[in-house]
Amino acid sequence: MKELNYCWRCGSKLSTKKYEGRERYYCSKCEEIVYRNSVPVAGVFVVRNREVLLIKRGGQPHKGKWSYPAGYLEYDEKPETGAVRELSEETGLNAPEEKLELVATIHLEHPDKYVVGNAYTVSLDLTEGRLTPGDDALDAKFWTLDEMRENLEEVESEKIIDAAEKAINMILKSNN
Repeated sequence: MKELNYCWRCGSKLSTKKYEGRERYYCSKCEEIVYRNSVPVAGVFVVRNREVLLIKRGGQPHKGKWSYPAGYLEYDEKPETGAVRELSEETGLNAPEEKLELVATIHLEHPDKYVVGNAYTVSLDLTEGRLTPGDDALDAKFWTLDEMRENLEEVESEKIIDAAEKAINMILKSNN
């Protein structure tokens, strides 16, 4: 994880200070703690029978790895809205926000930050559009859990597989 060197407010060099039981970055000029917070992302596991839709990442981090369609939330965006937007941008599929079900919160480490993903699920039957990789997705296809486990080195994280399994089970249960 990259270290912070300068205050984002004033540009002064940072020191560290024990605060709230943790060593934290501190700006003596601003007299403020400089927090490093996880960055919020949101995405959707689209389920077809016992498969989930994954995209092959075209950008960093994890370029070339398979993950669920997801991305950073805009400043004023609700997680559900961002999840639907990212799904559309990366796959060409559109899902109604009100049909999304929260399946997991996924904490992932990227080279320079941590992200917290609000992972939703929806059945393919409830989506519209034509599956076409777009935005920063090089490819998009449906995977079984066994395929993901057999190709673990191609998947961004085991946490993605765990959440995919929950998504499949949620959709299968709601269809019964």
